[in-house]
Amino acid sequence: MTGPSLTAARRRALLILVDGLRPDVAEAALGRGELPNLARLVGGDGIRRAITAFPSTTSVAYLPFLTGCLPGRCNVPSIRWLDRTAYRGAWWRERDAVRSYCGYQAGMLDGDIAPDVRTIFELVPESAAFFTPITRGLSPDRDPTQGARKFWGAVSHYLLWHQPGDDAVARAVLDWIERDPDWRFLFAQFPAVDGYTHQTTPDAPRVLEALRRVDRSVGSIVAALDAKGLLADTLITLVSDHGATTVREHLDLAVWLRQRGIPTLAHPELWRREPRAAVMVAGNGSAMIYARPESQRATRWPLATLRRPEAFGTADDVIAALVAEPAVAFVAAEDGPGAVRLADATGEAVITLNRDQVSYQPGSSDPLGTGPFTGADRECLALTFDAPYPDAAAQLLDQFRSPRTGDLIVVAREGYDFRDRWEIPEHKAGHGSLFRAHMQVPLWANHALPAAPMRTVDVFATLLDWLGEEAPAVLDAELIWAPGTATGPGRPDAVAIRRGSV
Repeated sequence: MTGPSLTAARRRALLILVDGLRPDVAEAALGRGELPNLARLVGGDGIRRAITAFPSTTSVAYLPFLTGCLPGRCNVPSIRWLDRTAYRGAWWRERDAVRSYCGYQAGMLDGDIAPDVRTIFELVPESAAFFTPITRGLSPDRDPTQGARKFWGAVSHYLLWHQPGDDAVARAVLDWIERDPDWRFLFAQFPAVDGYTHQTTPDAPRVLEALRRVDRSVGSIVAALDAKGLLADTLITLVSDHGATTVREHLDLAVWLRQRGIPTLAHPELWRREPRAAVMVAGNGSAMIYARPESQRATRWPLATLRRPEAFGTADDVIAALVAEPAVAFVAAEDGPGAVRLADATGEAVITLNRDQVSYQPGSSDPLGTGPFTGADRECLALTFDAPYPDAAAQLLDQFRSPRTGDLIVVAREGYDFRDRWEIPEHKAGHGSLFRAHMQVPLWANHALPAAPMRTVDVFATLLDWLGEEAPAVLDAELIWAPGTATGPGRPDAVAIRRGSV
């Protein structure tokens, strides 16, 4: 474990994101001695878990690390969404109102982030990033692998060969350390673990081999930092954006709705005439459903309205039929300001936010499986950290902060996902849901980590504090972890960073 630096001015930070790495898979590999470089780097008190953002899927779940804000506050609620205020049914002319970051619209992500949200690249100009889908604040020369990311992303998608992407990232990081003496923050994303996980299982031999190669890359990076005398002043953090689980069965929600006689718009079939529903899938363990997508409503419909036959133009309660499906854990809809109503196969429950108090009250059912609770935000996080749906109350309240979020959020049960026909190649493992195996991620570092529960968004606050940077005005992060200090965020010289309202 490295010691603290004397001054923040000398400090640097390296954030390594191993996409799709499950914490139990990483911890088991570490215990077997397969990750010797990481073992030397993190020691015994640099290994913890954190709770990621919902939906637990690539690019959206990067936002907390790089902006200090959850997806809802960023107004990027999912990897696919529909702007109900702009879409009128002209699918070609208005195709930019129906977003997907899984194709040519990926480059729109930076512009879609709420304008009052600041990235770490904007706050720390001496930054560089490698294989990042979020680039706001980076000049082209500080995003040197953007072309390689697109090339190797295409190759890996069609040839199912993901390791070259990781190798390109490792080379680029080493090159940057060698040639730029003034860097302060580096962000490096390693994609191979996630790619091989989708093809197989979260602990398949190819996944473990990719993880061992990440370990070797970390060893080379640490050696390069040490050779330049930078290691003692560099905070190195290894994280992931989501976990993953094996998918046993696909319930394609768009197909399910169409089979019930509901014309449904969904990627890539955007040309449906007069759709009565739109489905936007994420990861593919969750989805947003928009009722009457051409209605140009500024507000969402509550669950009671969505249950009415006229909501989707059917003769029955679509919500009741949906939650009866084995694939569906529960659904969520806005229930007025600061309130979210949940429904599963047996009944309903309500989440509310009143000032700084989050409350979950089961009614005829307990979809979250925790029983009732009320408390401050951090108390609720601690209470539910190992629950079936960790931090679900705060995550769902955040989702409905975004005007772009659908009328209904559908959460998959473990073993299922919500896309089939157009998921090519087939996902044999996936993510995107709210359950524990998707929401808990590794948080490893070369400094001691606190026992207090953390969200991935809190890493942003730690990075700013370590680098001595002021916090932006819009923020969800809280300074839970202040490396190298005994007193933590209460010490006099700490940057005052506190979580904003949910």
